[in-house]
Amino acid sequence: MQGAIDHVLTDPLVNALPGARLVDIRHSLSVGQEFSVAGEERRTDGLLWHGVNVSPVSASPRAIGLFAEHLAARPRRCSSIVGERSAVASLWAQLAPVWGRQIREQRWSQPLLEATAEPSRPLPPSGLRRAVRGEEEIVFPAAVSMFREEVGTDPLAHDGGRGYRSRVRDLITLGRTYVVVRDGRVLFKADVGAVLGPVAQIHGVWVDPERRGEGIGRAAMHDLVGLVARDHAPRVSLYVNDFNEPARRAYAAAGFTQRGELTTILF
Repeated sequence: MQGAIDHVLTDPLVNALPGARLVDIRHSLSVGQEFSVAGEERRTDGLLWHGVNVSPVSASPRAIGLFAEHLAARPRRCSSIVGERSAVASLWAQLAPVWGRQIREQRWSQPLLEATAEPSRPLPPSGLRRAVRGEEEIVFPAAVSMFREEVGTDPLAHDGGRGYRSRVRDLITLGRTYVVVRDGRVLFKADVGAVLGPVAQIHGVWVDPERRGEGIGRAAMHDLVGLVARDHAPRVSLYVNDFNEPARRAYAAAGFTQRGELTTILF
């Protein structure tokens, strides 16, 4: 297991999502159900996360071929394939004949960003802070709105939102949700969705649609970098759809620069 963790830490920026999951469940019996290893313990050739998502992790072409054979021989259980663009492209080239008709959306270009610079111009204080227990009821509608807009599906559809509400509550309890709240209303929300070694990856960034264009997101993202670096890990990253120009401008204004490119295929 330590060999697998060392492997994901060779590139914690790219491997943040699957690597954080591996670290979280490393002592659980389910680790063998969600992760497969190509190669030997001391000479890992690649990992495959095949849980709620499928993700090839720092995998060689040989390993990706083995992983594709493994996945193609079984019914699809994942809701998405996500990872470094070239690795996902290689995996998908072999899975497309089997899973191709099941796809809902392909997001081939998702710039992977890291906060590496000061804002392009001074930004006013945003009032951003960590959400606290007891604020679940005002954070939950913002989280649902974000999910519907970003993922394109409804997190309330299958179980009335019980599972998603639990996720929102857990993130708040862990101190991983940050909000701007005014007059009892959430105007901005972001979560630390994954922490792997020195990297904290931001997920679920959302600005109240009625307040977009006012600079709330830019100011909050700048403040978010400092708070997340203080609370979780010194390197703060996120990834964004290439077509989301307003978000990309806000991230650039807050000091984020591109460090790689991911791809997500949604089912």
